[in-house]
Amino acid sequence: MFEREILKLLKTAGVHATEDVLETSPKDEFGDLSFPCFNLAKERKMNPAEIAKDIASKIKIPGNYNIEKVEVVGAYVNFFYNYSKLSKLVLTDVLKKKAEFGKSGNRKGKILVEFAHPNTHKLFHIGHLRNITTGESLSRIMEFNGFDVIRANYQGDVGLHIAKCLWGIKKTGIKKFASLGEKITFLGKAYATGSKAFEEDATAKNEIVELNKQIYKGDRTVLKLWKETRKWSLDYFDGIYKRVNTRFDRLYFESEVAAKGLAIAKKALKKGILTKSEGAIIFDGEKHGLDKRVFINQIGFPTYEAKELGLAELEFSEFGNIRKAIHVVGPEQSSFFKVMFKVEELLNPKKFKGKQQHLAYGWVRLKEGKMSSRLGNVVEGEHLLNELKRIVLENYLNKQDYPSGKKMRIAEKIAVGAAKYFFLRFDIPSEISFDLSQAASIEGNTGPYIQYAYTRCASIVRKAGKWKPNHGNDEMELEEKRIVKLLSGFPRIASQAADDMKPNYICNYVYELATALNNFYEKHRVIDVKNINLRNFRLTLIKSAQTVLGNCLELLGIETVERM
Repeated sequence: MFEREILKLLKTAGVHATEDVLETSPKDEFGDLSFPCFNLAKERKMNPAEIAKDIASKIKIPGNYNIEKVEVVGAYVNFFYNYSKLSKLVLTDVLKKKAEFGKSGNRKGKILVEFAHPNTHKLFHIGHLRNITTGESLSRIMEFNGFDVIRANYQGDVGLHIAKCLWGIKKTGIKKFASLGEKITFLGKAYATGSKAFEEDATAKNEIVELNKQIYKGDRTVLKLWKETRKWSLDYFDGIYKRVNTRFDRLYFESEVAAKGLAIAKKALKKGILTKSEGAIIFDGEKHGLDKRVFINQIGFPTYEAKELGLAELEFSEFGNIRKAIHVVGPEQSSFFKVMFKVEELLNPKKFKGKQQHLAYGWVRLKEGKMSSRLGNVVEGEHLLNELKRIVLENYLNKQDYPSGKKMRIAEKIAVGAAKYFFLRFDIPSEISFDLSQAASIEGNTGPYIQYAYTRCASIVRKAGKWKPNHGNDEMELEEKRIVKLLSGFPRIASQAADDMKPNYICNYVYELATALNNFYEKHRVIDVKNINLRNFRLTLIKSAQTVLGNCLELLGIETVERM
């Protein structure tokens, strides 16, 4: 809103600019938004400070504008908001639209976000937790900005890792288990046993390879065991999806795309996209500046690459016209996706060209290095959540007077929020060393800190009793202006987060808003202010901030908490 006014004012001074060149002023005394004149100085071959003075001298602010004044500092033309007008516009808009505030309908089309990707017969580890947190938040941000989002989850339920697990089970035998948790622990141990034997014992390796063939062929001797243990994993994953508030429109499995992928790979061979090499069918990517990849191995089985062809065909046919498919997958698959996108583009440029993106997220590392389920030291996602829950209870919830059941529900929301926020506050490609105590802290840039900021707003509004909204105040304190300014910027931040696919933009913003609220509380009273108009204005300000905090938490996939 204000950006457009500034661009019009600049135009009257002979400068044609776009919103992206405007900068947020670093200090309040430098205004609210600034236009830097360095690029203009290069074009005109003049001193940038002189250009800034010339521009400011030509600007005349119409009376109906929301810009109060223009000043020059060095090479910057600084624009100051009229906060009396701004607060009326913004606070009225927030309280009217509520959960809809900041939404944009400018973006159209279907976006498929493929994320989570846990393999059956293996544990859902901390890396999967970052993946699912990223994919879910990205989906919500895209939906908030107008896209029709399809959540997809591609899971490996066939392959050598399954054979290793089933081999381990056959060696130990299945017992009766009292709970799903015991079944999953058993699968983890069986996989570790099979994986170790595969690397150290030649006979065991041959047996596992043969077992893998039997699984692919649907051999009845292993099919029953495969189906039973596969269901254990899927039930286990369903519980985690519910716990972290994620849903999927479609679950894809390697077992369902293998045959389709094999057929597409053979078709690609006939077209000359793939070639034969030493009994296998490969893509020779060197002429495209890419790696060589095997699509059908020497035995005649489809590889992961061929299965991806089958998956892409399903993803781009089941939901109509897909504008873009975003694959949230670790960086180790970078070469794989470059090859796959090229092969799919060569097969059907109209359907696939320029419509897929690999969104690589960084590894989650611990002090002893990257996790490995093969070595049996994997950090389970649920174990991480349970540990955070324990810390939350011990550090502050157990000190509060809550009914036991309610206390546990609150602790669960805070623990899940703590994990999600810790992942999302980092840029997606960044590697993370997860710190439990830091993530669970109620102080600093953390999930609990943001949840508490929301809770405190709710508490103040609740304790105030009856009051009438007052959306504007002619005389505003610096801390009040800061909150109003931040609230006005939320739609732009939400839009940028979608354009750049950066949930951390929301984290940066919401932390700044929560901090601004704390700074306000330190200096100003709200409920016991004697001036009724001022009291109502501050309550309106707090209620609006609560709404926007809630909208941010919703975009991050974090639940709000009414008491902490």
